[in-house]
Amino acid sequence: MTTARATLLLHAAAWCGLLVLGLMPCVPAAAQQPAPRLQEQYTHTAWSALDSAPVDILNIAQTSDGWLWLATGTGLYRFDGRRYERMDSVGGHALLSSNVRTLYAPPEGGLWVGYRTGGGISYFHHGQARHYAAGNGLPSGAVTSIARAPDGKLWVAARDGLARFDGDRFVTVGAEAGLPKRRARQVLFDRSGRQWVAMQGGAYSRADAASPFRPAWPHGDLSGLSLAPDGSVWASDIDSYYRMQPDAPEGDAAARPALAGSNMHYDRDGNMWLFRAGGMERRNAGSSEAGLQQDLNGGLPQSFFQDREGNVWIGTSAGLNRFRRNRLLTLPLQTIFNHPAIAPAAGGGVWAGDRSGALHALGPEGERRSVLSGDISALYRDPDGVLWAGNDDEVWSVSSKRNDRNDRNFAKDRIERYPLPPEARSYEVQAMSRAPDGGLWVSIVREGLYLLKDGQWRRQPALPANMPGMADPFPICLADGGNGVLWAGYIRNHIVRIAGDKVVTYGAEQGVELGNVLTMYRHNGQMWAGGERGVAWFDGERFVPLHGRKGETFRGVSGIVRSARGDLWLFGTEGLSRVSAEQVALIQRQHHHEVDFERFDAHDGLLGAASQLRPMPSLVLGDDGLLWMATANRINWIDPSRIVRNPVPPAVLVQGLAIGEQHFSPLPGLTLPKSTNNLRIDYTALSLSVPERVRFRYRLDGVDSDWQDPGARRQAFYTNLDPGQYRFRVMAANEDGVWNPQEAELSFSIPPTFIETMWFKLLCAVAAGLLLWAAYRWRLQQVTMQLRRRLEDRADERERIARALHDTFLQSVQGLMLRVQTLLKRLPADGEAYKLVEKILNQADTVLAEGRNQVSGLRTVTLYQHDLPRLFSELGQQLREEQAADFALIVTGQLAALKEPAGEHLYHIGREALLNAFRHAGACRIELELGYAQDTFTLQVRDDGGGIPEEVLAAGELPGHWGLIGMRERATKIDATLALWCRPSMGTVVELRAPAGSVYERRRGALRRWLMREAA
Repeated sequence: MTTARATLLLHAAAWCGLLVLGLMPCVPAAAQQPAPRLQEQYTHTAWSALDSAPVDILNIAQTSDGWLWLATGTGLYRFDGRRYERMDSVGGHALLSSNVRTLYAPPEGGLWVGYRTGGGISYFHHGQARHYAAGNGLPSGAVTSIARAPDGKLWVAARDGLARFDGDRFVTVGAEAGLPKRRARQVLFDRSGRQWVAMQGGAYSRADAASPFRPAWPHGDLSGLSLAPDGSVWASDIDSYYRMQPDAPEGDAAARPALAGSNMHYDRDGNMWLFRAGGMERRNAGSSEAGLQQDLNGGLPQSFFQDREGNVWIGTSAGLNRFRRNRLLTLPLQTIFNHPAIAPAAGGGVWAGDRSGALHALGPEGERRSVLSGDISALYRDPDGVLWAGNDDEVWSVSSKRNDRNDRNFAKDRIERYPLPPEARSYEVQAMSRAPDGGLWVSIVREGLYLLKDGQWRRQPALPANMPGMADPFPICLADGGNGVLWAGYIRNHIVRIAGDKVVTYGAEQGVELGNVLTMYRHNGQMWAGGERGVAWFDGERFVPLHGRKGETFRGVSGIVRSARGDLWLFGTEGLSRVSAEQVALIQRQHHHEVDFERFDAHDGLLGAASQLRPMPSLVLGDDGLLWMATANRINWIDPSRIVRNPVPPAVLVQGLAIGEQHFSPLPGLTLPKSTNNLRIDYTALSLSVPERVRFRYRLDGVDSDWQDPGARRQAFYTNLDPGQYRFRVMAANEDGVWNPQEAELSFSIPPTFIETMWFKLLCAVAAGLLLWAAYRWRLQQVTMQLRRRLEDRADERERIARALHDTFLQSVQGLMLRVQTLLKRLPADGEAYKLVEKILNQADTVLAEGRNQVSGLRTVTLYQHDLPRLFSELGQQLREEQAADFALIVTGQLAALKEPAGEHLYHIGREALLNAFRHAGACRIELELGYAQDTFTLQVRDDGGGIPEEVLAAGELPGHWGLIGMRERATKIDATLALWCRPSMGTVVELRAPAGSVYERRRGALRRWLMREAA
């Protein structure tokens, strides 16, 4: 017999069994329910010595500031949800003993601590401490219970009796009140105000403070008093619990235990928590049935407490346990699934099936019914409510004639079977989706895409060749696009849209960046796709990636759902994520917006992660609005409309400041050591539910310009701090984003070192000023010496030229004149020659006089700044006497002092122009005009002579003569422009224009005048 034939026979036998079972009523699910476990409703977290947690926890309390306090035989500890801190002192006040037995935290604040060894009580409040030693009203021995009466008075049970606190001292309550002199164990007040006391050997009660105590019933050595929600009082002996009564019933019948357990506690919802050796049991409020069992890692349960956020804490001999109610609930099933496929069930709940051979109808309460079937690799419910299942041999459908989810009879359901095509046998069904006209699209591993219609299989043609890396071209997921359109997701980042014979492929160029496409989901015409690398949505032309805040990409998403209110739910490898409808609308308007999202993971009760291959999808929306998630072996659910929230904002506080290995307490007026520039600030938030999700923001005034977001980090680091006053502020939010508006603050100062003080900086500034002054004086001396040297060199050069002119040229001219005079004496006095020579001698005298004047000018310094008009007037009169021409000096504007070199250059330029006009122009009238304008100085020489030859004007100079060249050179030195032109029959004009800044002497400021005086 071949393997294929044997397989067919086995499947035939299985279907025969199915048909037989289909005619039989299903066994009610209640008879098949497993023993419930606490972990399916609560997340249990245990800390032991391996986690640096204290052991032998005898009592637990939470103070009004949010700290969780633990009394142990080895010391007092406090816990912020993340770190345990041993407290040898509270508020700076030392404990009387490290062996702590009992705690009580009054609502008004503070902490009462009762000791075991040696007895005694301490009260710590607002940085103050009051210690009460045994004696003087407080019984001796270990303090076992501290309770507050309805009238506000404090009662204490100790080894040697009972006492109350009257506000200043303790008063012993004993025989006068009807109590025996025995060991007191516990004090309790019920709703009516009756006081109960568990003593060694029996329990006692009294109606009010004026009445004496009477023995309660049942008699016996009882402890562990507990008040039930219905007002009844319970007490325990060693391992059994009894309902207590103030008086014994008639006949004094023997008491019978109602429950087995060593200690009983009730939470605020009325649920019972019953301790047993090594574990515990939780019973729902008002239920008498067996409750949820839970192991406590072998520890002996010793203490119970429920904090203000609703978490239940149980201290054991081995450590601390926390039970936090889950948001994602796990179905309490006896069946252990093996990668279940899920699909919504009609009317509510979910269908689930796996390779174990059964199809289950499930609801929040557990299993409703089951049907034997072949192994299941895929489930799909079409829009008509027909359930389709597939495996490696067939596809079958279940269509129910009734939608009553409580109907447990499958005899009315119609089951149809469609064996896979021969070539696809032994390959599992991967995904299914509705096709037009009642058909069904089926993706089969390795073989590809098929259409099942009218009981016939038709294979979809091969995909286009432009999809590289597609060795197994079968869709991972399918989705109905409406109007006969099919969307298919493939590995290697490809999505295909099939509409009749038209196939469109989308890849990276069209925005697909998902890696292996794991799921596709359509809602109100909007197509979504999820994959191993993220999520994207189709905008009509291309796929747009979805990004969350802080770079979140939503990896490994194999389930997508939109809830009734429009929220987007994504189930992936990192948990279940919710994106609000408002954020979804925002990203469709702003494609690059990073959405805010909420995540539910193992902290919320999720066991496992979303499937990354099959079955798909891993998330479905039930008809009842519940979200159902499938992991490797569990099925979780959540009600999106009733998510449990934590409304309690976390208290936040600064724990300390550290500089290297040196630690400082956060005290007012904290002053750090000098030269501090790097430090660490430790802070925490007292949120005990999910401390891993507490978020912080902080800022250091004077350093941070805005709030810093460290996430869940509980330390702030600062470097390169300057001396000064600082204020550190920190805020915190719980796991649901509820911020505490009350900031925690720490003010501190960093004193400056001597070199950082203002005095040192002032001294440095003075020293720098003195250095600059000394440098200035030194430089001033250097410049003065250079100027003096240059002036001396210039004077020496002028004296040298004067000597040369006097000793050579003038002496030679004088000698020549003497010889001419000798010649003149020899000539007849009345001859023409005599007159000619005499004329030559007169001219020679003039030349000699001019030479002497030049020598005199070289040896003296003429001041041109203020005397320029006078100098030109004297020069004009001299020239007028020598030449027969009229001369006029014209001055316009307001006279202003000229710079020393500028005045000299202007004088020589004007002098050269006048000399040329008088000697060479043959003019009758010559004018010199000086213009003292505000922004320009002008010098103009005009004559009415014959003018300058054109060839000289064109060349700009007369060969062999240097007058015009010298004038231009001097004009250049004072940034002036020199113009020379001849007017027809009107003579020559020489005009110079100089900017005011180049020629005028500006009035010096007081500082500059002083500096110039110093330089002199």
